[in-house]
Amino acid sequence: MKTKIENFFKIKENNSSIQTEIFSGLTAFFTMVYLLFLVPNTIMGAFPEAFNEAGEMVGSYVLNNGLTADEMLVSLTIAACVAAAISTLITALKTGLPFAQGPSLAIATFITYTVCGEMGYTYEQALAAVFISGIVFFILTMFGLEHKIRKAIPHNIKYAVTAGIGLFIAFMGMQKCHMVVADSHHLVKFVNFAGFSDYNTMSTLLCLAGLVLIAVMHYKHIHGAILIGKIIVILAAIPLGLYHHGEINLFAYDFGVIIPTAFKMDFAGLFTRGGDFSLGAGLIITASIVVTLCIMNVFETMSTVIATDHILDHRVHHEETNEKIKKTLEADAIGTVVGASMGVTTVSTFVESTAMAVEGGRTGFSGVITSLLFILAIFIAPFASVIPSAATATTLIITGVFMMTVVKQINFHDVEEALPAFFTMAFIPLTYSLVNGIFLGLVTHTFINVFSGRWAKVKRGTYIMTALFVLMFVIM
Repeated sequence: MKTKIENFFKIKENNSSIQTEIFSGLTAFFTMVYLLFLVPNTIMGAFPEAFNEAGEMVGSYVLNNGLTADEMLVSLTIAACVAAAISTLITALKTGLPFAQGPSLAIATFITYTVCGEMGYTYEQALAAVFISGIVFFILTMFGLEHKIRKAIPHNIKYAVTAGIGLFIAFMGMQKCHMVVADSHHLVKFVNFAGFSDYNTMSTLLCLAGLVLIAVMHYKHIHGAILIGKIIVILAAIPLGLYHHGEINLFAYDFGVIIPTAFKMDFAGLFTRGGDFSLGAGLIITASIVVTLCIMNVFETMSTVIATDHILDHRVHHEETNEKIKKTLEADAIGTVVGASMGVTTVSTFVESTAMAVEGGRTGFSGVITSLLFILAIFIAPFASVIPSAATATTLIITGVFMMTVVKQINFHDVEEALPAFFTMAFIPLTYSLVNGIFLGLVTHTFINVFSGRWAKVKRGTYIMTALFVLMFVIM
C-alpha cells in the first residue's frame, strides 16, 4: 500500500515522504477547519429574521425557507464540510498538488451582504447564481483562462501577491489570537496586557510562546515543527481556559434527509428576482453577479496558486505545471457546482493552503489527508469547533513569515515597478481582499505605463484584466 501511494502521487520524485505529507495534511486541517464553521455563520446573515434586536441569532426562529435558524446553521455546516472534502479530494487526485479547497469566506460575505442584503435576492436565488458561475468558470478554464491570466500579471505583481498573502494570513493570525484588536482611533492596535486573568493577554502570550517554539524546532530541523507546535499550544490552552465552548452539534437534529439545503437553487427567481424585474433586466443583473463571482473566484485561486508556486519545487516541465494549475481551477469549478448543490456558496482554493507547502507537503496526498479530515469534522464538530484561536494563529503567522521571503525578488528601485507592487502587497491585508490588492496593482501598473508613454509595454491581457476590474468595481 505504501509503495502504491508513493508511486501514484510521485512522492519520492517530489522530494517528500508519506510522513511529511501526512504532517502537511494534518497541519492544513487544523489551520483551515475554523472556516468550515465561520462561513456558515457568515451566511446566516442572509437571513435577518434569524436575529433579534441585539443582533444575536435566536436558534428557534423559523426562517422563510421553513427551517429554524439552528437547523439552517447545522445544515450549512454539514454542506461546507462535504463540499470542502469533495473539492479537496478532486484537486488532490486531478493535480497531485498540495491544495485544499472549501467555501470562500470572502465570496460568502459578498453573497450575504451584497447579493442578498443590498440587492435583495433570496439565499436560494443567490445559490442559483453560484451554481451558474461554477459552470461558466469551468468552461472558461477549459479554454485556457488560467494561462492567459498568469501571462497578463506582471512578474513584480506576482511576487507582491505572494508577499501580500503572507501579510494577509499573518494579520488574520494576529487577530485570531487577539494580538491586535480593534481601535476606534487607529482601526487596530496592539493588545493591552491586562494581567494573566485576561483572555486576550493570555491568548497573545500563548501564541507568541508557540511561535518561538516552532521557530526553534524549525531551526533544529525537527520534522513537523508547525504541527507539533500547534498541538502543544492546543494542549496548553486547556488548563489556561483558552479554548472555545463547542456550540455545534451536527447530530442534534433529525432532518429526515442528510442536508435539507441541498438542491434548493431558485433559478426562476434569480432571473426576475421573484418577479421584481423583467426577464431582460433580470438577465443583465444576473450576468453581472455571475461575472463578479467568476472574477473573485479565479483571483482567489490564482493568487494562492501563484503564492504557493514560489514555495513548491515541482521539478517538472513548465507545460506540466501549467496543466496542473488548469486542473486545480477545474476542480475549483466542480467544487463550486457541488457546493451550490449542497446549499453553500462558492468553493475556492483556501489561501491557508500555503501552510501545506510550508510544512513540506509537495503532492496531492496531503490533500487526501485533509479531505478525509474535512469529512471527519462532521462527526467531531463539537471538538473541532473548540480548537483555540491561539493554536490556529501560530500556523497562520509562521506561514506568513516564510512567504515574506519573496519580497527580495521585488524591484523597489524603480518607482514604476515599486508602486504597483506595494499597492498589491499592502492592500491585500489592509482591505482583507485578494481581489482589491490585485486590482490596485494592475490599475496602477497600467496607468503609470500609459501616462509615461510606455503603453506598448503593457500586455493586451493586462489591459483586458484592468478594464474588467474597473467595470466590476463600478457596477458592484
